[in-house]
Amino acid sequence: MAALEADRALVRRRGARVCAALAADDVDAVRAFVDTLGRLLRDDDPGVVQAAAAALTEVATADPDAATPVLDDATALADSTLGGVQIAGAQLLGAVAKRRPDRCTPVVAALLDRLVRPPDHTESQSVAARVEDSVTQRTIQHYEQEERERERVARQVFANVVVAVAEADPSALAGHVETVAEVATAEDPVVRGAALDILAAVARESPRAVDPVAETVIACLDADERVLRARAVQTLGHLGDERYADALDEIAETDDDEIAALAAETAAFLDT
Repeated sequence: MAALEADRALVRRRGARVCAALAADDVDAVRAFVDTLGRLLRDDDPGVVQAAAAALTEVATADPDAATPVLDDATALADSTLGGVQIAGAQLLGAVAKRRPDRCTPVVAALLDRLVRPPDHTESQSVAARVEDSVTQRTIQHYEQEERERERVARQVFANVVVAVAEADPSALAGHVETVAEVATAEDPVVRGAALDILAAVARESPRAVDPVAETVIACLDADERVLRARAVQTLGHLGDERYADALDEIAETDDDEIAALAAETAAFLDT
């Protein structure tokens, strides 16, 4: 499809959108263009990148293996300064991970590296306060809020891609537990929860691999979000070491009924 390699970004964008529509109906119609669409993930025009990623997501939804050659480029979109581009890459990876998480194993290190770094868009970095015109200020604030939300969603999807890999093959994350533990201190509770899920998956297969970061898991017992406290209890249970029973006994005495019962049961298991 000549449009994908046209000089004008608008034409390339339209070509990618045509590919997306075709792939939604018949993935075989665009198999020949996967490599070209993959190159467009490195395009200078964000609209072209997003359109290409959307087309490849349609491909991946129908046939995850067909999209495997472009996963490195999809992962690189996590470093974009634009939330919409990050989401485009996340959706592509998510489509592959949903059915073939093993195909995402080679990119988990890069995804974890991105998750360890703080979000690019935070309220403290807002430029709106430097603008005097109130209308312009509100416009900038609205745009910045949307960018923060897009990046938040993208980070959550990236984290869940790593969870999918860990649950399919825990050994693939065994060498990354230190980084995962750092992710478990993230501000976003969804990302923190994903990190605990990863550690739990690894611990089920290899408790000793997670033991060096157990203190990070114990710290999550004090999280405000009860779902994080519950996941921390479960992860400690998978470690199978009586050393963690005391921390669980304390939760059993102070937390709400459901989590207290889970902690008490887990502590009793560790003590046996």
